[in-house]
Amino acid sequence: MKNRKFLLSTNIKSSLLYLLLFTISFVVIGLLIYALTRHALEQQLRGNIETELLQLKSHYTAEGQSGLVREINERMQHGRRTAYLYSLLDDNGHHIAGNLNGFKPAVGWQIDIAPADPGQPDEEEKIIYIKMIKLDHGLRLATGYDGEYIEDAGEAIIHAFLWGGVLVLIFGSIGGYYLNRRFLHKINRITRSTRAIIAGDLKHRLAVSDANDELDNLAALLNQMLDKIETLIRNIQQISGDIAHDLRTPISRLKYSLEQALHSTVTTGPEQRRDHLRTAITEVDTILNTFSALLRITQIESGSRRSGFKIVSLDEIVGVVITAMEAVAEEQGKSLTSVLTPLQMKGDRELLTQLLYNLVENAIVHTPDGTPIHVELTETGGEIILQVADHGPGVPSAYRDRIFQRFYRLEPARNTPGNGLGLSIVTSIVELHDGRIDVRDNQPGLDVRVIFPQSN
Repeated sequence: MKNRKFLLSTNIKSSLLYLLLFTISFVVIGLLIYALTRHALEQQLRGNIETELLQLKSHYTAEGQSGLVREINERMQHGRRTAYLYSLLDDNGHHIAGNLNGFKPAVGWQIDIAPADPGQPDEEEKIIYIKMIKLDHGLRLATGYDGEYIEDAGEAIIHAFLWGGVLVLIFGSIGGYYLNRRFLHKINRITRSTRAIIAGDLKHRLAVSDANDELDNLAALLNQMLDKIETLIRNIQQISGDIAHDLRTPISRLKYSLEQALHSTVTTGPEQRRDHLRTAITEVDTILNTFSALLRITQIESGSRRSGFKIVSLDEIVGVVITAMEAVAEEQGKSLTSVLTPLQMKGDRELLTQLLYNLVENAIVHTPDGTPIHVELTETGGEIILQVADHGPGVPSAYRDRIFQRFYRLEPARNTPGNGLGLSIVTSIVELHDGRIDVRDNQPGLDVRVIFPQSN
């Protein structure tokens, strides 16, 4: 109920704000149109008055004062210029001709208000635009025009915008309420979905409509985040089970060795007791190495190492690892060859070194004597490809994706030292560097390819 009241009040407030902004914009546009229209009409009227004055002045120049008086009288009585007002004054300001009276005899522009005719009660005051110019011999000529139509046009615009304002208030209120209701409806859906997720339904996802607006984009991003969170939680659950399963054996052996060492103090000599203690220390080292590897993976997946990325020579890193691992491979009767292309990328030198070391070590440990192992570094199609291939027993296609899971070990590998985290570290390092892993059949053997974007 509180949530509904909140949404309702928010909807009303947003609608009022929307209506206020829309109304202000409407008023500003109305005032601008009013001012521009009035200015344009005034400029047009002033231009007509000046044209009329120039024509009368030309009559004065050609025919003198008498010709000008005659022309004024004709224009007052006939033709299209009957709406104009005229006044011809002498040098003493006395009226000579025309029907324009009661204004200031000053040269230039002026606006005068003509009183209403007492004989016509419906007539209102008129606003007269007047311009006076000087002629020869002290004469002054004035022409005026009724500017009431400018006021009428302004009033018409004001009335139109007043009615338009009423429509704006009506439709703006309806439109603003509708749009904000739609917006808040989506917010309400996101809120309900979030409550369901908080309640424990991690598979619940936010609804995404076909409108593809900003809220839909936000919902899609939140869904991606929820997918990631669900994956992480599932991984944590899996890791917890794997830790309990895989550490049970070394912990049990540790307990057995300690019990034997304790028992040997009574029944056997110190040498056997030392053997049991050495076995216990070995088991402790196995457990510590497992937790160190898990902490290493956690550190890598946190992304904190990304801030230390620098441009590194990948071929140099590969060369150093190959040199260090050649002796290990030879001790186990295996050959290690390489083909390197000089390439650079942005990354963490230490982690890239560990990545290649884990891949090469994995190939050496899990292949029989005499197996050739080949490492190749190339660039193809804007991507850097680091390949570690062998001709050992390989991995069945059904298990290739699983070998990078934490603690996962194929059955033949369970009799070899290790904790099943080496390739998991490789995966974390590759993802940190925005790369991907491609596992193929080497016919026979395994072909592991790590692919980095060259622009990385």
